[in-house]
Amino acid sequence: ETARDTAALVAAARNTSRTGYRTPQVAARIAAEGSWKQVPFDDRTGDGLIDPRTLTIELDRMLPRERVISVDSGNFLGYPSMFLDVPDEYGFCFTQAFQSVGLGLATAIGAALAQPDRLPVAACGDGGFMMGLSELETLVRLELPMLVVVYNDSMYGAEVHHFGAEPANDRPDLSTVSFPDVDIAAIARGHGCAALTVAAPSDLLPLKTWIENPGRRPLVIDAKITSEGSWWLKEAFGH
Repeated sequence: ETARDTAALVAAARNTSRTGYRTPQVAARIAAEGSWKQVPFDDRTGDGLIDPRTLTIELDRMLPRERVISVDSGNFLGYPSMFLDVPDEYGFCFTQAFQSVGLGLATAIGAALAQPDRLPVAACGDGGFMMGLSELETLVRLELPMLVVVYNDSMYGAEVHHFGAEPANDRPDLSTVSFPDVDIAAIARGHGCAALTVAAPSDLLPLKTWIENPGRRPLVIDAKITSEGSWWLKEAFGH
């Protein structure tokens, strides 16, 4: 009885006519207050690093609207979630099922195959990207024109910023979660991808050419970002 009632409710919900994927309350709030891209912020771009907010807002401006965004886990994840718009509920893939870093690239490949008419975008942190590095070979072999954006701050950001905020006597050894600078663009080229190193908005100019004619070659952006503890994880970590 319960299963039949549930199925009937689901069927009714699917048949409900909607003009968008937001609830009326959310749509009204956005109309009144604007989107995240309209919230002022202090742009910290400089000294060879790009503010991840500046990076993501510029990507949103450049990329075609028909896209599917897959976001890996990590301290960075709020930026693509906040600033990359999607056309509908099928345009956003959140890879947090097991609360595990490193699932973003593989999940993005699945999303790309499921929706071949949309530009697939994988957003990863450098730690999670390096965990799933072998999937670059899959991208190249399947000839998927995917954009892979690596928010590269040379660390596991959540561990450094949030666990590093603990009192000194409880603070873990952060040397194991901080990395030397890695040339992710060179690694991507070694797998057969096109690649860009981005430290300023002007470094994104070659992306326009790739968008106009992506062919069958993925593009990896090694974004050297400024880094700070994310406000969206403070509540989760209890501080």
